[in-house]
Amino acid sequence: GEGVGGGGGTLLEWEGQQIGEVFAYGMPLEQMDGAQYTLRRMPVVVLAIAAIICVILGGSFGTALVPLRAVVCITWMLVVAIGASVMVYQLGYLEFLGLEALAPAGGSLFWISPSVALAVLVGLGLDYDIFLMDSVMENWQEGKDGREAVIAALDQAGTIISAAGIIMFLAFGALLASTTPVLNQIGFMLCIGVLIDCFITTKLTIPALMACVPDAANFWPKKRPPPPTAGDIEERGSVSARGSVPCLRRSLTSSARDLLGNSGTAPPSLRNTGGRS
Repeated sequence: GEGVGGGGGTLLEWEGQQIGEVFAYGMPLEQMDGAQYTLRRMPVVVLAIAAIICVILGGSFGTALVPLRAVVCITWMLVVAIGASVMVYQLGYLEFLGLEALAPAGGSLFWISPSVALAVLVGLGLDYDIFLMDSVMENWQEGKDGREAVIAALDQAGTIISAAGIIMFLAFGALLASTTPVLNQIGFMLCIGVLIDCFITTKLTIPALMACVPDAANFWPKKRPPPPTAGDIEERGSVSARGSVPCLRRSLTSSARDLLGNSGTAPPSLRNTGGRS
């Protein structure tokens, strides 16, 4: 027999004679359509995400290199996470461990696993990147050069980023306890991505890249604010002093009111002594 594509199904022919038509329905076909639709548009989604990252980070930090570096670091993290998943779930590199969560399932990755991991890891990668770069920019604006600003930022925010990464690793690791292969694959990708971003990208890759690039390029076109002059410092001090006088006056007035009471007259102990203690 021979199948020929017809209007709504597949025509069956035998020796040149049409003998029927076959229609296929069901959940597997809908899943295949969804997979083809998603994977066909994945390049457009990736380009759109890269453009959004550049716009958000460029507008937030006012530099050209920070968003480009973020796109490169996040792309590298995604490639390693998905590549490690292929090695484990498609090629069976960890099958010798005998763990069901790391066993190959069907000889390939489920189509939805990279899609979900992409969305979550991009968000986490941006979160940690912005947290670190915000501290770097703050130290740079205080007068430190690029290398000193990165070192100070790691000293201030490195522990917090590591703690947040460990928490997310434990949360995503719970997916490996599932008996559903697709959840195992998603959890494995997320765990690998979080570890890479917290302990390699933020601790090694970003500092190394910023140390290899001159400050003028790291923060271009943003300019460092001028250091405060002696006049600015004196003006701030005088403003602070002037602002403290009303507060002191209000505090003394409040204390006197509490001492005299609501009636406004001195208590008997003070009236008898003429106000002397």
